Amino acid sequence: MPIKHIYCFAFYDMSAPSVRYRLKYPFDLLKTEQGINYDLIHPGYDLKNLSRFLRVFLGILLFRKRHSLIIFQKIYTKGVYANALKILLFFRPKNTIYDIDDAEYIRFEPATVQYFMKHCAICTVGSETLKNYAQQYSPNTVLLTSPVINHQEIKNARNSLFTIGWIGFYNGHKDNLHQLLFPALKKIKEPIKLVLLGVRKAEHRQEIQDYFISNDNIQIEIPENIDWLDEISVYRRIKEFDVGVSPLIDNEFNRAKSAFKLKQYLSAGVPAICSPVGENIHFLGEGENGFFCNSTDAYEKAILKIKKMTIEEYQLLCNNTRKDYSEFSVRRYAFDLIGLYE
Repeated sequence: MPIKHIYCFAFYDMSAPSVRYRLKYPFDLLKTEQGINYDLIHPGYDLKNLSRFLRVFLGILLFRKRHSLIIFQKIYTKGVYANALKILLFFRPKNTIYDIDDAEYIRFEPATVQYFMKHCAICTVGSETLKNYAQQYSPNTVLLTSPVINHQEIKNARNSLFTIGWIGFYNGHKDNLHQLLFPALKKIKEPIKLVLLGVRKAEHRQEIQDYFISNDNIQIEIPENIDWLDEISVYRRIKEFDVGVSPLIDNEFNRAKSAFKLKQYLSAGVPAICSPVGENIHFLGEGENGFFCNSTDAYEKAILKIKKMTIEEYQLLCNNTRKDYSEFSVRRYAFDLIGLYE
C-alpha cells in the first residue's frame, strides 16, 4: 500500500544540511506531489518543542497512523531524547528507518548508532563507507546519496579575477584546508580570489587572514551572517565561483562523507577540484567536469590548469557539470525513499 504519513525524529535542527536535504525538502516534495503528510521533530527543551515531541511520540505509541513510516536520523547520544526514541522503536519497530550520512560512530561512542542500525527495519546511508559499516548491524542497508535542491542559479561566465570557492563548516574542515588547499594557494603567484562560505567565528576569519598575510596576490572574501536557510541565496554565491574545491584527507570519517559540497558546485554549473576520497569518486569525472587531486602540488597544478583554459575549454567543463544532476536530485531521493516502504 502507498505510504500516507512520515514521522521523523532528527537529532539536529533545521540549521543542519542533513535535516533539510535528507528530510524536509524531500518531504515537502512528497507532500505537494503525493499528498504525504509528515511530522519532523528535533530535540529541544522549550515548551513548544517538548509539547510537539510528546504529541507525536504518544500519538505513535497509542494511535499510529496506518501506512506510516518512522525515520530516526543521526541519533547517537545516550541522553533523554535518544532513550525515549529507543522505547518508541521497541514498541513500534515496523516500517522504521535509521538514516545517517556522517560517521558519527567515529566521533562519538557508537553504541546508540549501532542500536538503531540493529533494530530499525532498514538503514539508509549517504555513502559506500557508511553502507559497509551499517551492514555489520543491518542486513537491510540501502545507499541513498544525499540530494541537492533544484535551482536555477547556474554559472554563465568566468570572472575577470579567477575565483576559487569553498563551502562547508570551517571548524570541521580546518585540517583538510590547511594540509591540502591553503599551502597550494600560497605557491600560486598569479592574482586569484579565495571565497570561503562557512567560516563563522571571528578568530577563524582572523586566522585565515593571518595565514595569507604575505600573499598580496590573493584576495580573501569571507562573508559573514549567511542565511543558510535561504538556499537560493547560497547557490547564488556558489555560482560566482570559477572552481569549487573539496579537499579531504583520506581517512574513514572523510570517506564516509556524501560528496555534498561537490554536488552543490556541480548543480550550479561550477567545475570542481576535489580529493579522490569517498563519494567524490562517483560524482566527478576526471577532465570532464573537474579534476582529482591528492596532494598540495596537485591542487596547485589543477587550479592553474583551469585558470589558464581558453574560454571554450572552460565553458565545456562548465557544460558537463549538470549532466548527472538527476542522480542526486531531491526528486530522485524522495521517490527512492518511499520506494523502500512500498
